Amino acid sequence: MANYARKISLATVVAGLALSAAAFAQSKDSGAMQDYMNSMEKMNAGMKQGMDPDATTAWAKMMIAHHQGAIEMSQTVLKETKDPTIRKMAEKGIEEQTKEQKILKQWLSKHAG
Repeated sequence: MANYARKISLATVVAGLALSAAAFAQSKDSGAMQDYMNSMEKMNAGMKQGMDPDATTAWAKMMIAHHQGAIEMSQTVLKETKDPTIRKMAEKGIEEQTKEQKILKQWLSKHAG
């Protein structure tokens, strides 16, 4: 009977460890997923706020928010990935999107009051 109890206890411990490992892996993944969701929600709200009767002004405002979403998503992947191709693309994206945001903000200050 004691041997049977040890097998049950060992099985319980192994199952618990497996579930803990799975929960840890999932929590790590869900952290990135939550960051992506937050970035997209913020981006979508910013794009809606950018609506303007003038199509050009609306586009510029919405693109600033859109670029910010891309920057934040790139920052998230940089925290998680070791893939050199993705890292390079994310870093390049941050640089380019930041430059474009600056240009769009300058344009808005000159043309949209």
